[in-house]
Formats: sequence, structure tokens, C-alpha cells
Amino acid sequence: MVKRKITVTVDESLVEAVQALGAGSLSGVVNAALAEEVDRRARSAALGRLLADWEEAFGPVPGDFVAEAVAAFDDLDATAGATTAETGRQRRKRGAA
Repeated sequence: MVKRKITVTVDESLVEAVQALGAGSLSGVVNAALAEEVDRRARSAALGRLLADWEEAFGPVPGDFVAEAVAAFDDLDATAGATTAETGRQRRKRGAA
């Protein structure tokens, strides 16, 4: 993939923390974080378009359904960066509750 050199400003404490945790490349960490943010925003935009299409076809979505959908997507975003093992533990924990 083609790379583009840019200048970004980040909190010093974040730089120190990621270096202390053994990150080999700050550029790699920033690139991965930016990729995750792009994915999150794309999912959010897709959901917005889907809801707009549904409202156009079927009328307004009831508020309680919207709240459930928001909670479900927040949960998905929270686990999107988790490892497979972490996600499995979370699923088991929810199943036991």
C-alpha cells in the first residue's frame, strides 16, 4: 500500500504510553488507529443510510427500537478491537448472566 507522510500532533502521554508498551513503530500504531476510526465511521454512516431508507419505506422507527439498535452497535464497536479470546470470554459472560 502506498504511504503518505503527514504531520500529526498527539498527546505526549499517549506517545510515552505506547512506547512503554513496546510499540515498535509509532507510525504503525497511528495507522492502525486511523484505520479503525475509518471503519467505525463507515459503519455508522451505513447504519444511518439504512435507517433513513427504512424510515422512508415504513415510517419512523419507534424510539425504543432505536435505543436497542444504538446499544447493540455500541457493544459491537466496543468488541471490534478485542481479540478472539476476549470476545469469546465476553460472550460466555453475557450467556451466564
